[in-house]
Amino acid sequence: MGDNPAGSFGERAATPDGLRQQRAEAIVNPASGLANDYLNLFNEIVMMIEQLPSMPELIDDILHWRPVSYQEYFASSVLPGRASALEAYGALDASFRKDFEGVVADLDRRAVGAVVAIRRQHKMHGGCTSTAMQEICARAGEALREVLLKATDLVNHGTRIPRESEQERADRLLYGKMRRVS
Repeated sequence: MGDNPAGSFGERAATPDGLRQQRAEAIVNPASGLANDYLNLFNEIVMMIEQLPSMPELIDDILHWRPVSYQEYFASSVLPGRASALEAYGALDASFRKDFEGVVADLDRRAVGAVVAIRRQHKMHGGCTSTAMQEICARAGEALREVLLKATDLVNHGTRIPRESEQERADRLLYGKMRRVS
């Protein structure tokens, strides 16, 4: 078994250091070089905003939310793969990193804008359950989810090209052929 690379991998994985190394390597998606854990920052604020009208106790957490860069997030993280995530981020293609940072900047703007609108509504009218607050939270959640989907696509697939569903592909092929016939 000593000459078998698979055996040595299995032995390495069985040790605490080996398991820690596997977890560290697993947080970086090989398709993109990005770690999905970073998006949890945005998933959390979206969930809090959407739940605020029914859970007013979330107001303080929402009002204290601040954007954090990818590098800051992993520099202060306790995740076993934080160093791998930072190293992989530094090695990203500059154009791809710029695309990702652009999407993150859009997420930051929208999240900060939502927090400002929620703060203003809360300060002017108190409470978190009004119809106006419900509308603010619903619109903000929808807007954030739209951009979060783009960020998720970048992390999971390494591209901003939207994934075409089977139905969209069938429609494109069918309608594309029909147009050529006409």
